[in-house]
Amino acid sequence: MDVQHALESHPSINGMCDYVGISRSGYYQREKRHNHQSPRKLRKKFIQGEIKAIWLKSLCIYGAGKITQELRSKGYKIAERTVGKYMRELGIHAVYLTPWTTTTRNSKFDKQLINILDERIRLFNQYYGLVLPTDHWLGLI
Repeated sequence: MDVQHALESHPSINGMCDYVGISRSGYYQREKRHNHQSPRKLRKKFIQGEIKAIWLKSLCIYGAGKITQELRSKGYKIAERTVGKYMRELGIHAVYLTPWTTTTRNSKFDKQLINILDERIRLFNQYYGLVLPTDHWLGLI
């Protein structure tokens, strides 16, 4: 029997099983295994949908910790590790916002600070009558 002819004539399951060399019971068992979804798989798909919804609602910022808190507040019993695994499977991740830090210094401020210190030293020397920095050190000893 030719494969092309078998596909065109819409053969029965029995005929195809004979052609391939497997039993009908084996075919139906395999069919049942692949079409059946266990409660665990159904729960996983449902939780993944909830995770995706919470993540999108947070503008794609929340990570596994905050999403776990949200799910627990809704009444689901789930571990943070499980949420992290599901997020990895979905290809989503948290966006960590780093705090703003100064990367450059204002050069004018540095000059102002130096000028203030120079003015204070001048006033100190004027008040105590010191002329040289060595006089100042000797006066402190």
